[in-house]
Parts: sequence; structure tokens; C-alpha cells
Amino acid sequence: MEIEKIEKVHSIGHRLEDTKVSVTKDFKFNVAGIKSEGKQGEVNNMPQWVGKILSDNNLGTLDSPDMITALKQALSKEKMVGEYQLSTLEPHFYIKLKTSMKELSSNDFDKVESIMLELFRTRRGKLVKIADTIKLTSELYNKLTVEENIFYKTIYENSKEFEKQITGDLNEQNSD
Repeated sequence: MEIEKIEKVHSIGHRLEDTKVSVTKDFKFNVAGIKSEGKQGEVNNMPQWVGKILSDNNLGTLDSPDMITALKQALSKEKMVGEYQLSTLEPHFYIKLKTSMKELSSNDFDKVESIMLELFRTRRGKLVKIADTIKLTSELYNKLTVEENIFYKTIYENSKEFEKQITGDLNEQNSD
């Protein structure tokens, strides 16, 4: 499926983006030509994947946004904007959310998953309605996540193809 491939590429890209890491213990390493060092108390910028390794080994903590709060805010905004409008989500919203959900206990995971599914279903319903009527504009494109962009294009193309199948014979009769 195309969404899975795109999401995988964007996930890799997201892990390559810089993040702030608060160093909790001095460290110094050189792996595959990548050199990094930090002193306790410093805040360093480094790729997400390096920060994750440091965090997993109790050498630092990732200063990442609270995606649970961002999720609740996104759902609230989505409910406020109306049936045919979409609020803006950053392109990697779901990728970041799923990454942070992996760190949750099963009870917390279930609660957050419930909120995520409500947001997803709300936006999916709106996307289907909008994609059935208008082509993707730059304004709309900037409000969608990478996954939603692919979904939107698929719905739009399928809707147009379906319309052609239904009206195709009618158009031929009118030209006689």
C-alpha cells in the first residue's frame, strides 16, 4: 500500500531531524564517523535517532513535544472548525504520535488510542466529503498529514473515475 511506503520514508526522515537532548551523564562516542559528546547539564541538538539511543541508555532525555496534549488539542480544534473544514496538522503528526505512544503503559495507550481514533475518524469523514467535491488546493495540502494527502488523492481520483463510469454513456448520447 502506498501510504505504508510513504509513512516509512517520512518516519526515517523524522528520525534524522534534529532534536534537543538534555544530557544527564557525560558521554563521548564515535560511531561510523559520527562523533558526539556531551557534558552533564548541557542541552545539545542532535538527530532524533541519536537522542533516542542516549535516552534509552540513561545518558540524556529527549526534549520532545508532548504529543498527547497535541492530540487532545487537535481533536478539540477539529470539532470546532465545522463539518466541511479541516484544522491544520503538521505533516508528521501521526508519525510522532505513534512514536510517543510506544512509550506508554497499556492502560494509557488504550486511552490515547481512543482519542487518536476519534480524531482519525472525524478527519477521514471530512476528507471523504471534501475530496468528493474539490481538487486538492495548496491551502488544503498544508493542513494535511503525509498519510492524509495520499488518502485524499486516492478518494479524489476514485470519485472522478466513478463519476466518469456513471456519466460516460450520457455524454456520448448528448454528442449525437
